[in-house]
Amino acid sequence: HKQLLEAQKLLPEDKRVQEELRKVKIELRKEEEQQSRAKVAEIRDGLKRARTDGAEVLPLLRQLSKTRCSWETVMETRIGVELKSCQDCGEEAKQLCQEILARMKDESKEQRPMWDS
Repeated sequence: HKQLLEAQKLLPEDKRVQEELRKVKIELRKEEEQQSRAKVAEIRDGLKRARTDGAEVLPLLRQLSKTRCSWETVMETRIGVELKSCQDCGEEAKQLCQEILARMKDESKEQRPMWDS
């Protein structure tokens, strides 16, 4: 990726460099999305365990609040369902869940502008 960026600086009009750079960026985005999806699924499972075992959910909620993910990941992992369930784990957890859900909703509108209605 770095080499392609350097080549782009040296030859900004080179179609071959532009095409290769585009392909690499697509692959990077796919990899980042896979990592994000795995992390969200791991947090979701941890939240479920913490809730059923009576453990603390706040550390996991804080970790999730720092995690960026696409709307597809939100839907595939069903993290929203778990967040709704975690709202019964105390006032601080409820507030954090609401903040995360609101952020996810706002980000979904940015990713899917056609849903603004």
